[in-house]
Amino acid sequence: MVKVKIWDTAGQENFKSMTRNFYRTSNGVVLVYDVSNKSTFEKIQEWIQSIYDNSDEKIKIVLVGNKIDLPREVTTEEGRKLGEYYKIPFFETSAKENIGIKEMMRKLITNVLEGSKPPQGFTLDQNQNVRKGCAC
Repeated sequence: MVKVKIWDTAGQENFKSMTRNFYRTSNGVVLVYDVSNKSTFEKIQEWIQSIYDNSDEKIKIVLVGNKIDLPREVTTEEGRKLGEYYKIPFFETSAKENIGIKEMMRKLITNVLEGSKPPQGFTLDQNQNVRKGCAC
């Protein structure tokens, strides 16, 4: 079982100083842009820089193009290229239609678990599931 806390700042500038504090204590970030609004995609590099400037180097990030159920201003290829450039996993989702959400969260959580040491007395199996047992 994994406990996940999600903070949604909606990319608003007035939350920017607050998000810097969240990065310092976070293990992972879901960085979302709206595929139907190019300006949200254009701000992604700024947000990535803020994450890198204010977090531990081990923080895990996934890039998400959301609202794929709407007409696009950002192509899948543009999102994929940005993810490749930063070496972070890229997903496209629709929160409204529940498309891609589980896969994206599973990838982020798996990456966080792989990058951290399991609690004492627990190990990770081949499928990255945490198992109780000897951690000798």
